[in-house]
Amino acid sequence: MPKILDSSSVSWSAIDLILHDGLKAYKPRNSKILSIQSQIHNKNKTGSIAVFRSKNAMSNASGFIITSKEALRDNALQLTHWTPNTYAFLSYDGQRKHIKGHTEANLNQINTFVADIDFKNAEDRDANLENVKDAIVIGGHILPTLILKTDKGYQVYYVLEKPAFLSKHKNGTIPVLTAARKIAENIKRSIQDKILATDVGCNNFGIFRIPREDNIIFFEPDLTCSFAGLLTWSQNYSKKTKNVKKLNLRVVSDQDRYRKQCDQAWFKIMLGKRNIVPGQGLGRHNTILTLALACYSSGKTEAETFDLLDEFNSALKVPLDFRDMQRCVRDAFSGDYKGAAKIYIDELIDTWGSYAEKRIVRQESQVKWYKYAKKRSERTYSHKHEWLQDVIDLVNRIGTGKDNVEISTRKIREELNISAASLNRVLKQAIKSNKLVIKKGKGRRPSKLATLAMALKAFFKKNKQLKDQWLKYLKQHLELENIAFTEELSVFDMIRNGLDTDVGKRRLSTE
Repeated sequence: MPKILDSSSVSWSAIDLILHDGLKAYKPRNSKILSIQSQIHNKNKTGSIAVFRSKNAMSNASGFIITSKEALRDNALQLTHWTPNTYAFLSYDGQRKHIKGHTEANLNQINTFVADIDFKNAEDRDANLENVKDAIVIGGHILPTLILKTDKGYQVYYVLEKPAFLSKHKNGTIPVLTAARKIAENIKRSIQDKILATDVGCNNFGIFRIPREDNIIFFEPDLTCSFAGLLTWSQNYSKKTKNVKKLNLRVVSDQDRYRKQCDQAWFKIMLGKRNIVPGQGLGRHNTILTLALACYSSGKTEAETFDLLDEFNSALKVPLDFRDMQRCVRDAFSGDYKGAAKIYIDELIDTWGSYAEKRIVRQESQVKWYKYAKKRSERTYSHKHEWLQDVIDLVNRIGTGKDNVEISTRKIREELNISAASLNRVLKQAIKSNKLVIKKGKGRRPSKLATLAMALKAFFKKNKQLKDQWLKYLKQHLELENIAFTEELSVFDMIRNGLDTDVGKRRLSTE
């Protein structure tokens, strides 16, 4: 008789938190615990997820469908992968060998965003753990809920405190899905800014590792985030990166806009590559899928595309598994996509193209010039956000390997050559935006400062007694909208109070 996952285990707590109420509580048939009284509560939940017993089964979509938490708990110990976001329905093919329906348009609710970081090997993975901890604090103020260790990397879950439900408008659009796609892409790109091995091309709401006792390296159920908070961050991140990219912005001419993607320079360059290997951002799978989508949009047949990319894959120094290559072509011709997306084309060229090749791709487009603000070095005054970043950089520099930094405001002013009035405004902004946690010192003792990246590292090594004290404090103060600094508050108390889990709530006050 197979073992059943203990409902009190850490892995089940993580699974249950992620799913929210997206599945039925009990099996519709043959339930061991369903009672007449609970049938009413079991009726309304009709979501489905796909689960898999191995990576090979996942690659071939050879899993099975789960519609209840009871069934999931019964099978969880034998599972390796799952779809953490819930679909309206799923089905099998005619032979009941493969699962169908796990597409974005069929999503019922979004429970979590997941970033996949994949290094070359396990040694690379372990050597980069500290760098990963720095990179996965989104925007300096959004912490992950769950981190899983994979064979060669990590999967990082940002779990929503409430699921985002999808509904189609009369014009056929799904606004929540559009916003969620952008959030997912920006999360991955912001992490990739620091960790090149981040897979920015993985399916935003697809299949990921399932939490297990043997792969969970970090789990804090109180560190959930709101969809609204992530959306606000995503919009700001898009504006910031757009402004940076304006320096090299190219606008596609009308002639180029309607050229077949297969005739464009990037396609020919990528088709000639032979050294594409995993662990470098967009790898073999994403390259082949992007090339296949270009073939699809250019009017090539599926058979022609398969022959072309089979030859391309075979010529790689480290070819992709044949079935994975086959699936890429099949996905490209599924009708779910219009063609290769510019964001992935640019990423492929940036990752694998030489300087000369990048220049060729840029020259294909028409140049458009913009007027820019002066550089900081050419200005008399600095902006508040620039000073804030200076303070954060200073804390990170002198706080390497520490949970917090003990430093006086005088020392900060001397280090940064900033006035007392400006520093005061900057520190208030740091608290308001959750970029820094600050604990005022007693008497003449200097204040303690910590970034949330430092806090995340502290979470990894904190002892059980401290964690229990921290959670007890949360239960008492979680609903307060403003929490004054007191000498008794620990760094951990303030960290959670300052998290952006609900817009306009749980802010710190210096009064």
